[in-house]
Amino acid sequence: MKVSTSTSIHEYVRWGSELFYTLEESIRACAAAGYEVLDMGFCSYSTQDRPLTQPDWEDWVKRNKEVADELGLEWYQGHAHFFDWTRTPASQWEFNEELVRRSIVGAGIMGVKWLVIHPGTVRDETWYSYADSFKANLEAYKRYGELAAKHNVGIAIENMIESGPERRYCSSVEELIELVDALGDPLFGVCWDTGHANMAKVDQPSALRRVGSRLKALHINDNWGTNDDHLAPYYGSIAWEPILEALKDIGYSGCFTFEIHNFLHGLPHELHGPCLRFTYELGSHMVKQITD
Repeated sequence: MKVSTSTSIHEYVRWGSELFYTLEESIRACAAAGYEVLDMGFCSYSTQDRPLTQPDWEDWVKRNKEVADELGLEWYQGHAHFFDWTRTPASQWEFNEELVRRSIVGAGIMGVKWLVIHPGTVRDETWYSYADSFKANLEAYKRYGELAAKHNVGIAIENMIESGPERRYCSSVEELIELVDALGDPLFGVCWDTGHANMAKVDQPSALRRVGSRLKALHINDNWGTNDDHLAPYYGSIAWEPILEALKDIGYSGCFTFEIHNFLHGLPHELHGPCLRFTYELGSHMVKQITD
């Protein structure tokens, strides 16, 4: 099992509101820190006037694929563009769906094995609708799956955050499993986000054992149970050893992938290198507990 990290780990300096580093700079920084496998964060480059929104987006993907190839890096997983189904105006749906499409095509160009795509939530005239959410997601993922199959990309459906009164589809492990099983195709699997599960007060070792062989990707990150902080493990309230034991028990064989951008975003430029190296060493230590 290899340690991996999202390219989003190296984006900002001192909580800047603009994307500070280019994707190429992120790729090179992660490689210098020891990472051999990366998670392509398409969602980081799909807002405002960033590269995935531009007419030459495909050339941009190809250029960065060449950089990764030069450094001998692999792309085990990626994160597609996502948007809030309940709050996005109808006039913006078409372009948001186009950005998801670009993420899938881009993942194929990069050689990404598993692309994480968020499930959406549907509301009826009263509140959250489980039936409508299930139906709409089944239709959406079948559509995404047809394109992903053409580009040799698997789709990993992520567990969502449920915190407070707002219900979100696939915050429940039962809903997540039901959706993947209903799709009935090995093209689909689960991405387990430890930070989301911590906020939802999920018993993670039990949930992971229920997910079992459906688990194809991980978003390893920590928080204190109230905000989606994306901190490094052991810097929040998650009990990690039972989770690592569960991953060992179910025979998870994918990458151990960090999604911990906020661990570095507040740091000045000079500290990004050594702290990136620390995250690689931390991941290696945790992987050893799974594989030994």
